[in-house]
Amino acid sequence: MRLLFRCVVVVFGLAGILIFAVYLRSANNRIFYKLSTYQSELNQLKQQLWQKQLRVESLLNPASISQRIED
Repeated sequence: MRLLFRCVVVVFGLAGILIFAVYLRSANNRIFYKLSTYQSELNQLKQQLWQKQLRVESLLNPASISQRIED
């Protein structure tokens, strides 16, 4: 009877550990996907900011102002 109880405890323990490992792996995949999504959004925002900065600098550049006056 004790041997059967030990075997049942070991089997349930191993099953619990395996289920927990699968849960951690899927949680890790979700976190990695969110991180990748946020990283790509950050890169897009950086590119937009860089383009706007170039546009502002071209408006403030004296050479471009004189070119606009001449036109």
